[in-house]
Amino acid sequence: MSRVSSHDISPLTRIVARVDRVRDGKDLDDFIRSGFPSLDRIIGGGFHRGDLIVLGGDDGAGTSSLALAIALRCEARALVFTGEMRPERAYERALAIGARVSPASLSAGTVTDEERSRIAATAITLRDHVPVVETITRGGLADVTPMLDSLPETTLLIIDGLEALLEREAGRFDALAFSLLSLKRLAIERNVALLVVTHLTAIDRTRADRRPRLADFGMHGAVGTHADLVLGLYREDLYDADVGVAGATELIVLKQRRGALGYADLYFFGQWLRFEDVLDPEQ
Repeated sequence: MSRVSSHDISPLTRIVARVDRVRDGKDLDDFIRSGFPSLDRIIGGGFHRGDLIVLGGDDGAGTSSLALAIALRCEARALVFTGEMRPERAYERALAIGARVSPASLSAGTVTDEERSRIAATAITLRDHVPVVETITRGGLADVTPMLDSLPETTLLIIDGLEALLEREAGRFDALAFSLLSLKRLAIERNVALLVVTHLTAIDRTRADRRPRLADFGMHGAVGTHADLVLGLYREDLYDADVGVAGATELIVLKQRRGALGYADLYFFGQWLRFEDVLDPEQ
């Protein structure tokens, strides 16, 4: 009896079969839950493999902290590249987020006995799930692709931030736009969900409503063109400390190829650099 190759099955038939498996809870490999249920509900269950996700916010909004929180909470073991710090400092921040301890106190060793116990417990909890963190030291993807080659099981890749991929300052916006295109190609080629953090290079801070917009990313509209999912992080207390909503955060879906726009309500604990889902807080 001859066997039927998977190549002989219609791609449309495979998609319908996958829908049935997902409905039965048997095939969830194509997307990665972010660890923030309110966000996952808006984006259809999680980040999809092969997609480019762009996360941006104004200076000080906490985009790097949110990206690290996703790496810590997501189901997959993430690979994180940072252009801002050495891996040891990123792991310190991860412990501070998980243990609800000030990063400065943890780094200086000035923690209480109770905080020391929470740090130890967090280290044990994260031991088998901690993301792999590497520092970007060269422009382009020179640091990224070799590490992906060595970790073929990676399904979530985080780049913090896009500017670290610059190889030169000349033609900055053109270079950033091309980097986005390169990352989109990489996401497809390696079948990973690729989350990249970037600044809002074109935001107008004089306007009344400073919630992020697609146009605020600048780069000649490359974010709107190449990204499958665009998220904007907004904290009103950055602009008006007296409005009585300190820590209240909106994670706004500015673009989504697969679905509608919307937002998730988060809360930011500044002393720990920790985000929580307002509707589904982590216990």
